[in-house]
Amino acid sequence: MGPIRQAYMMWKALRLPWRRDVLAGVDLDGNLYFERSAPSAQRTRRHVLYKKNITVSEYNDQIIPIQWQAWMRHTRSQPPTIQELLHDVERRRRMAENVHSLAAKEKNRTSAVSGPEAVDIPQNSRSQPQTTVSKTSAPGETFEPEGWVPARSKKVN
Repeated sequence: MGPIRQAYMMWKALRLPWRRDVLAGVDLDGNLYFERSAPSAQRTRRHVLYKKNITVSEYNDQIIPIQWQAWMRHTRSQPPTIQELLHDVERRRRMAENVHSLAAKEKNRTSAVSGPEAVDIPQNSRSQPQTTVSKTSAPGETFEPEGWVPARSKKVN
């Protein structure tokens, strides 16, 4: 950020008596977050000016970082810092790398297990004797529903 832009941001962040909107901060995409205090309201109103003009149909929750979403909803009192946002980007990058490496390990593990040689399991002398299970059908496989008609109720006169 250049020195002129930085001076502009500092000027917009000053809480002057005639200023309605006070700049609270900027995210990594360049969106500007403002806070407006109203004398009759119990808490301030917070809004964002997007760097890109987007329509309502293009909006989704991923446009605003989660830290700024929490600030906008008054979940957190202080706006997030640039360092906090950068730390979150780095955390997400590390998470994506970990997911990718775990997926590769899982793929290698499942491909190694699926081979016929992986089925050979050594028998331990202490193990219980294996019982042979005959291939029979389950009880639900032979079930045939019968027709059912409800019994007539006896009317008492």
